[in-house]
Amino acid sequence: MPSSRVSRRRVLKAAGAAALGAGASLSAQGGAPAITTNTQAGRRFKAFVKYNQNRPTVIDLTARALTGNNVLLRVEAAQTCYSSIDQVLKNDDRVPETAGATIVGHGGVGIVEAVGPAVNSVRVGDRVVLNLHASCGRCYNCLNMRSDKCRAGNVPDVAIADLGNTPVFGRRGAMSELAITGEEYLTPVFTDVSSAELSMLTCVGGCGLGMTMTNAPVEPASDVVIFGAGPVGLSAVMGARVKGASRIIVVEPIPYRRDLARKLGATDVVDPNEYKGRTPIPNAPGNGDRFRDELVTRLREMTRPRTDRIWAGGGRNGPHHVIEAVGGDTWTPKRHPQGPDPTGVTVLNQGWELCSSIGTLVTCSVGHPRTAFVSLPASQWADGAKHHWPGTGGGTNDRRDMERYVRLTETGQINLKALVGRTYPLAQTAAAWEIIAERDVIATVVTPNS
Repeated sequence: MPSSRVSRRRVLKAAGAAALGAGASLSAQGGAPAITTNTQAGRRFKAFVKYNQNRPTVIDLTARALTGNNVLLRVEAAQTCYSSIDQVLKNDDRVPETAGATIVGHGGVGIVEAVGPAVNSVRVGDRVVLNLHASCGRCYNCLNMRSDKCRAGNVPDVAIADLGNTPVFGRRGAMSELAITGEEYLTPVFTDVSSAELSMLTCVGGCGLGMTMTNAPVEPASDVVIFGAGPVGLSAVMGARVKGASRIIVVEPIPYRRDLARKLGATDVVDPNEYKGRTPIPNAPGNGDRFRDELVTRLREMTRPRTDRIWAGGGRNGPHHVIEAVGGDTWTPKRHPQGPDPTGVTVLNQGWELCSSIGTLVTCSVGHPRTAFVSLPASQWADGAKHHWPGTGGGTNDRRDMERYVRLTETGQINLKALVGRTYPLAQTAAAWEIIAERDVIATVVTPNS
């Protein structure tokens, strides 16, 4: 899907200049771009909306006026994240019957069509990435280099549109012809990379790249083990390759995903279903291994240093870095194998066991059962030297890192196109989620205005 950023921006700017020069207030009715501030109230658009416990459907909404730092986008592409499968494909009885209406999705790519009075970082005509996480640059977390945990993301949501008399929320919802969000969620991008490819950075790609390029200090010649070869894990593979890792081992049960991992930079692949044995070790010390795990044993063999002589630099007992990108399976695929533990908890334990005594474990997964817990030896937790970095953002600072990821895409150092399995129009948004639930492709992208 080729980019049309340059020509579209010129058209929008020309239209805005003409309107402002004539003293006109442009109306958004009928789909025409609105240039002047706060002319969006009453604009009609279609969106994929979750209403109470029902499955989401495409319905007509009415936009509210822009205020403060709100920005309105015409959405070009939005990726479907596996973590939303329950929300999309199931009647979700976990939410209250009066939960209200929400536009589905958490990120996309679009063209700015109007801005609120307090916006200063994006302009009408800009192509922008609508990110999973906010990045205000002013809260405590942002000021301490953790904008992936920006506190602005915890600010109570406000309605951006109406469904009759029902307010509609969703400041990250991009399964929609239009998206209305806060400026802190947006990063302008100046590139000809297609919007379908860029949409992979809004959640899964940004998370995977962040895990191997920010939180995990992957250095040249290091060994990296990555659990999972979905869009997050495959992005982590590409990030590890960019950082210069010499051995990148991917653990994944689905054959076509293992094959793609090799094409994107993995040096080795392992099927976890071939190594299911996991038995407790009798009288195991509190600061040592508690299980004899066949998969951990195999991966340690693959990353064993050439010498075990302590005074000659030996003694490492696992890879330098372990990346976990698996999570819980909320949908049982019909045509592809699952891993040994659909809850994803075993992988978390394996990651900790596998990590060397001073290595780094980076985790990002969601979807585990609410009653699931990971049990760690107290002495390791209190007095060990393993490093654990958790978080669904993977450490990515969107305003800092998006430009780097785009540049790496332009130069061919990462291949976002390989993650895009199929694209769907807005009317087929549910089908786009069904195919990723079945694991038939790596990821799907919805193009609401195609």
